[in-house]
Amino acid sequence: MNVDTRLVKEKEENLDVKKILFKYLSYWKLYCICIVLALLGAFLFFRYATTLYKIHAQVLIAQNQANSTTSSFLQSSMMEDFSGLFNMTNSVNDELAILQTRDLLEKVVKDLNLNVIYQQSGVINTKEIYQRSPFEVSYIPDSDSVLTAMFSITFPKDANYQTYEIESKISDSDFHAKSKFNDTLITPVGKICITKTGKPFENLDYSFVIASPDEVIENLIKNLSLAIPDKETDVITLDFVTNIPLKGETILRKLIDVYLNRNLNEKYSISDSALSFINSRITLVAEDLNNIEGDIQNFKQSNNLTDISEQSKQLVASSSSYLDKQNEVEVQLNVVETMLKYIQDEKNNHRPVPALLNADPIFLALVDKYNTALVQRDRLVLTIQENNPIIQNADEQISNLRSDIIKSLQSQEKVLLMSKKQLSYENSQFSSLIKSVPAQERRYVNLSRERDVKQALYLYLLQKKEEIAITKASNIPSASVIAKPKSEYEPYFPSKLLTLAIALLLGVGIPTGIVMVTQLLNTRVETREDIEENTATPIIAEISHSDQPEVMLTDKESRSVVSEQFRLIRTKMEFLVPAKKCPKILITSFMPSEGKSFIAANLAHIYALAGKKVLLMELDLRKPKLSKILKMPNNTGFTKYVVHQKNSPLDYIQQVGDSSVYLMGSGPIPPNPAELLINPIVTTLFSELEQHFDLIIMDSPPVSAVADARILMRFSDINFYIVRQKHSYKNSLKATDELIKTENLSNLYIVVNDVRKGTAYGYGYGYGYGYGYGYGYSSSK
Repeated sequence: MNVDTRLVKEKEENLDVKKILFKYLSYWKLYCICIVLALLGAFLFFRYATTLYKIHAQVLIAQNQANSTTSSFLQSSMMEDFSGLFNMTNSVNDELAILQTRDLLEKVVKDLNLNVIYQQSGVINTKEIYQRSPFEVSYIPDSDSVLTAMFSITFPKDANYQTYEIESKISDSDFHAKSKFNDTLITPVGKICITKTGKPFENLDYSFVIASPDEVIENLIKNLSLAIPDKETDVITLDFVTNIPLKGETILRKLIDVYLNRNLNEKYSISDSALSFINSRITLVAEDLNNIEGDIQNFKQSNNLTDISEQSKQLVASSSSYLDKQNEVEVQLNVVETMLKYIQDEKNNHRPVPALLNADPIFLALVDKYNTALVQRDRLVLTIQENNPIIQNADEQISNLRSDIIKSLQSQEKVLLMSKKQLSYENSQFSSLIKSVPAQERRYVNLSRERDVKQALYLYLLQKKEEIAITKASNIPSASVIAKPKSEYEPYFPSKLLTLAIALLLGVGIPTGIVMVTQLLNTRVETREDIEENTATPIIAEISHSDQPEVMLTDKESRSVVSEQFRLIRTKMEFLVPAKKCPKILITSFMPSEGKSFIAANLAHIYALAGKKVLLMELDLRKPKLSKILKMPNNTGFTKYVVHQKNSPLDYIQQVGDSSVYLMGSGPIPPNPAELLINPIVTTLFSELEQHFDLIIMDSPPVSAVADARILMRFSDINFYIVRQKHSYKNSLKATDELIKTENLSNLYIVVNDVRKGTAYGYGYGYGYGYGYGYGYSSSK
């Protein structure tokens, strides 16, 4: 593509954009009205729409992963979280589900008394007042199901705000009462007591709504959104939408507090269960230890023993290693029996099992799984019913784990019994050596051995009790707030930028849509493009709109737009029929009232101004109009000449004023106009008229109604097809192509009439302009 071609193409593309632009700019008044209305609507929307804010908060979930191979039941470190002692882990998704539970939101609503909403009436709408109400309502419902009720309350000025009047419409019944502050008032929905808060009363109408807690909870759920923003982190974000930032921050803060307290109470429950078990065991062991020590005391007193012989010391020293082993086995066996008795007790089915035995890692793993399963079941019960298959599956899993623990304990018991038996045999060997020792010393050794076993167990339980107590005291929630609830500074809704953008979009889009629909449904000729798209017939001229169409606009001194446009037609005619002595112009259209007579009269006058002798022939024999425009009588003319065929045709022609324009009127309306036009005398008539005039202009009927115009076209040199803007139909333009095809015309041209200034006809290219010629005269027509 060369440079010239590219420049031409770019010029055409720019021209199309201008066409589209001017096409819509012709409706600028509609655009201005719509934009002003849209901006006014946006202003009213800003003024009276409920402003919404977003409240944000973030909670970090601590993942506690205890070492499964640890040999300790309780970690001795005070900073260790208690959930780590039971080898539990916190899932972020589980904590997210807990935060969304209805129980937490129900406690938030109850603690903050959110089902009582205080309102203040404004000029147009009612606004909620949070923590600014001069009164407070305490409410006790009369049933579990609370109906939402709205109460309006007024305070008589002369009572110094000591009394109030309250009224409401509940269940299609009116309620009205007068009362004093701090008095209990019985209403159809329950008992209420209104007290002062100490905040000042304003001269405004107040009201309050007692809403159903379920409705308030549903509203909280709808406006609350929780999410895990990143899978790589353990952070939960909480967003809450509200029209009162302070209220939203308070709700989120309370929700987080309730969640953290629930988490902490869960840990306290596990600690309390373990402490209760250990305390019961300490009591039993202490009783046994006291009994043994009493037996030793009685034994010494009854046998008058103050010291043990050297032989007994040596014997005890020799068997010390075996005694230590036996003591250890006795302790472990006692623990196993205690655990077995505890786990087999049906009362402890849903209580955590403390892993008091540390030697068997398999047993520790089973206890860890069992405790974890119990905690998970408790969490499931918060959201679903116990008869749910998920709960039943969890119960079955817990039962299986419990059976495995019992089997493990029974297996350990057997092993310890065998060890005990073996150690007893070895100790019996030493017992044979003690036969020579006095019976009293032998009895003392047995009592001491039993005392050591009980004492070791007692000290062990005391140690674990202290560790659990220390851990309980140092318990902290497994979540922490890393971003406190805070409202955004700018409101979330309505967005000024977005609302203005929508308003402008509507202000431009609505009129654009109206214009597009109007043009889509419009069947009339509006623009030059409408003509060019519906016919290939060329346009020879456009005539602008005139407010006085029947007044001649082509005076000699006229410099109006219309005058110049008719002069342009005269100039173009010199190129269309340059060598013709007396050109004949036929003017027709598709339908009446398109301006044929107006064009014919003014075209004749513009030729007369150039010194031409012009004949106007009024050949619309059915509805003649040219005579009325020229204000000439029509009692003689074409029909009389053709019917009578007497005298010269010049006898039927009248001069228009003192100009060189002449008129052959239509004459009386005949019953058969078409037959008159095909009369051979008509040919003779045109031949004779050509000898006397420089130009003949024929005003013919519309081509859609009758065949008269088609008959006359055989006499014409140029045919003008009149199209009137906003009046002619687009489909009528196809008649020009038909005329060219059927009549074999090559001299048919379109003249566009009544082109209005400011319309999109020519998209601003030279239409509706005015001239000034230096003579003190200008026209804007």
